[in-house]
Amino acid sequence: MTKPAEPRDADATRRRILDAATIEFAAFGLAGARTARIAEAARSNPRMLYAYYGSKNALFTAVLNHHAAAHTTIPFDAEDLPRYAQHLFDHYRGAPHLARLLLWQSLERPDLTNASPTLRAATEHRIAAIEYAQSTGHVTLAVPAASLLDQIHTLARADATDSTLSSRRTADQRHELALAVAALIDPRRVAVTTA
Repeated sequence: MTKPAEPRDADATRRRILDAATIEFAAFGLAGARTARIAEAARSNPRMLYAYYGSKNALFTAVLNHHAAAHTTIPFDAEDLPRYAQHLFDHYRGAPHLARLLLWQSLERPDLTNASPTLRAATEHRIAAIEYAQSTGHVTLAVPAASLLDQIHTLARADATDSTLSSRRTADQRHELALAVAALIDPRRVAVTTA
């Protein structure tokens, strides 16, 4: 008599695939990633990747969307953008795979920028809050709100993938990041130019 097959846990399989795909895409990007390696790391059949996600491109999008939710929970105050930058820095240092995924996304799939409805809504909210802070004089008008937010994100993740940094250097970078963002947004230091 043969032993009955154990029931499959589809949610657990999907989570294992997303976890394995996160590591694979962060290391190799979309073009270099191999579904066979993802399936092996996820202890899954390669056919399951396609059954759950449809394609490697769709899996890459799912991985980005999966991580977008955590990104939107980072504390944000448009009147304290240096602190927001430090929160971002901490987030990226704690999840260097995310910083690498975003680099690959910008290189290989720039069309996916803010493709996640959750991330898009959070970004729109943050831009509107910065615009309001600009209108009240808390943030310089010299840089458009959307560009300012992009610059803060770029600065915050600049060294997130460098695992060779000492904890002392990391603390210094975190402090220097806050100073750089303060210089960007302080209306007393940045002259507003008119055309």
